[in-house]
Amino acid sequence: MTRDFEADIKFNKYQLDEVCEKHASVYWYWANKLAEAKNALGDSEDKLKLITSQQDSYYRENWAANENEWGKKTDTAVAGRVNNDDKVRDAKNEFINNQHEVNTLIAAVSAFEHRKGMIDNEVKLLIGGFYATPTGGKKEGGIEQAEREVRNKLKKK
Repeated sequence: MTRDFEADIKFNKYQLDEVCEKHASVYWYWANKLAEAKNALGDSEDKLKLITSQQDSYYRENWAANENEWGKKTDTAVAGRVNNDDKVRDAKNEFINNQHEVNTLIAAVSAFEHRKGMIDNEVKLLIGGFYATPTGGKKEGGIEQAEREVRNKLKKK
């Protein structure tokens, strides 16, 4: 099952009870994906080192038999052969892809940390009455009273 990051990161400010209830499990999911990606990155790094070492040994051991095709044996020539080897390139690509996955998931987990802050802010706004609608008539301090107070404050400036 693959989850949708965009759907997980969004929340409805009018359903804060559900958002708060689910936040920890959604955060855990993405943090766990990050941990798995870091393990895969470590594995691919080890694989790249192993294959690079094996191919380096192969070229050094077989250079004399292929000197006519490969040219004079130097450290630079061996390194060039190793870096252009298909097995090494495939291992490098796997490592690069895993690094990208880790970087993306680090950003995702960070986004969930910011999401938590935004949930906290929305709860504070709700408690503070930010989403409340004015009640009462003109005499009791309704919308007209608030507009009048704003106009008076603007006139004083």
